[in-house]
Amino acid sequence: MKLFEKTLKTKEIFNGRILNLRVDDVALPDGTLSKREIITHVGAVAVLAIMDHQMLFVNQYRIAVQKVLTEIPAGLIDPGESTMEAAIRECREEIGQRPLNLFQLGEFLPTPGYCSEKITLFCATEFDYDPKKEDPEEFIRVMKIPVRTARALFVNGLFIDGKTAATLGYYFSLTSKVLL
Repeated sequence: MKLFEKTLKTKEIFNGRILNLRVDDVALPDGTLSKREIITHVGAVAVLAIMDHQMLFVNQYRIAVQKVLTEIPAGLIDPGESTMEAAIRECREEIGQRPLNLFQLGEFLPTPGYCSEKITLFCATEFDYDPKKEDPEEFIRVMKIPVRTARALFVNGLFIDGKTAATLGYYFSLTSKVLL
């Protein structure tokens, strides 16, 4: 059975700084017609920063869910920037540290049913203090959580931010034989 949909027509609805919205008329694999609302997104990075047996997180208010969330440092990829350059910049902006041994854990598609956003997930364990001016529209608080405590919080489902949960999942699956 064919699984591909064919885009017949696209209507641009909104073009913004970080995302665009369009509505596509599509032909489904069985020939019937449907509409797809699609968000195209510039992409992002997220970094699991581990220093002295502690993971660095940021608390940030997220208006879309009207909650303060505990997240790993993350942000958008600027035009012309590589994912690694974006990860380094975000660490400097959000936690004041330049990662020295940044390595990629994987990639994450948060909502592929309607959004093209791809988040590249990194980890680093060695840093130089090298703060960069914070994003003027971001209000964050850095917090350190011991690795063992963060693992227990993760296992108990207390990290509800997708990129944070995905990154911790990659990390803990790589660093322990069994995720309890």
